[in-house]
Amino acid sequence: MNEIKMEIKYCKKCVTPNTRPRIEFDEEGICNACRYAEYKKTIDWKAQEEKLRKMVAQYKNEDGYDCIVPVSGGKDSHFQTYYAKEKLGLNPLCITFMPAMPNEIGNKNRRNMIEKLGIDHIAITPDPEVHRKLCRIMLIEHGNAFIPWIQGIYSGVTQIAVEKKIPLMFYGENGELEYGGATQSNASQSIESSEGIQLRVRSSRPNWKEPSEWHEYGFRKNKLLPYIEPSDEEKQKVGVKRLFLGDYVPWNNNYNLHVALNIVGGFNLLERRTVGTFTHGTSIDDDIDEIYLWFLWPKFGFHRASKSASPDIREGKLTRERAVDLVRRYDGEFPWYIFNKILDYLQMTEEEFWDVVAKFVGDKENIQRDEELAISEGIPKSAIPNRIPAWEKVGERKWRHLGTIHGEERILELPIERLDKFSGG
Repeated sequence: MNEIKMEIKYCKKCVTPNTRPRIEFDEEGICNACRYAEYKKTIDWKAQEEKLRKMVAQYKNEDGYDCIVPVSGGKDSHFQTYYAKEKLGLNPLCITFMPAMPNEIGNKNRRNMIEKLGIDHIAITPDPEVHRKLCRIMLIEHGNAFIPWIQGIYSGVTQIAVEKKIPLMFYGENGELEYGGATQSNASQSIESSEGIQLRVRSSRPNWKEPSEWHEYGFRKNKLLPYIEPSDEEKQKVGVKRLFLGDYVPWNNNYNLHVALNIVGGFNLLERRTVGTFTHGTSIDDDIDEIYLWFLWPKFGFHRASKSASPDIREGKLTRERAVDLVRRYDGEFPWYIFNKILDYLQMTEEEFWDVVAKFVGDKENIQRDEELAISEGIPKSAIPNRIPAWEKVGERKWRHLGTIHGEERILELPIERLDKFSGG
């Protein structure tokens, strides 16, 4: 069994902890996301853009679409579509894999993007009951109700690329590089292969099933088609090329928001801040995002404020001191305002929900349980992630954070005391 390290460390430049999956710290205590941000400053972005222009020229099609842009309708989607159409002169087909729990502001922003940029758009809407059940299963099995959507935005959209013979596809940023993750493998560098997709979708738990195996949960195979990646032969026949736009332009979250608000125009922000963080315009189009992102807190001991603040530090918008204070204020905040709606969607009782949370708290006991299960199923020790506990169990359903970045104690006790109001202040 892997030795379980007990010490939480934080990047000395941003606020990312070493509990983040696949993150790497160097000998100076700097995370690989911050090192990549430094590296980006040395890149000749004009040369990269010219390289991109030459590449896309061969895909221009007078009689059809030049490329596919997978979109949610958020700020990044506005930027990607704007860049493809207005900067590269392409005729994009935008495709949305519809959210599990779409909301009004997300629908407005998606419509704004379509109308303001004047693009054709396809919505992939999987069977709502199948998607609901998959979200519930993935929450119970892996602590992540967002897995079906993440799989769909790759596989479902690629199916249309194959069907319509549109080989060029523009995704946004490479999260493994931008935010810290596995950076040494070919799969981490590219999403052209199925392995690259699975690195970004699959759970590290030993009971993970590939989407082609999801019928084992009781679904007919023909009800899971939106989640199935086309075969290598099908993709090769069309010449599918899935790119990260962030490999060719200096990806910047705040600039993307600027484009959505001030260049495309009409983008809607939340009137209140987003639960768990200080932002108003990130991950706001699917209500199930609230639980997906909150689960980072019990699993890894960080939450949305940490996720928002670290890129802002790298982009020069925040000092680390200010970021630490924002993390102190907001990390761990629970989305009570939407909780009943999420329970209804997942068809769960409160008791069932908190039982699931308890199973995924990142303490030594739960981590050892997963390691023992992996070993019993024949997974090589070298392939088992060496997770760092974020919590110490101090009661039957009570945990103490093993080291916050701000130094204040944080206790997680289940069930969390219910609050019926969210001030958004």
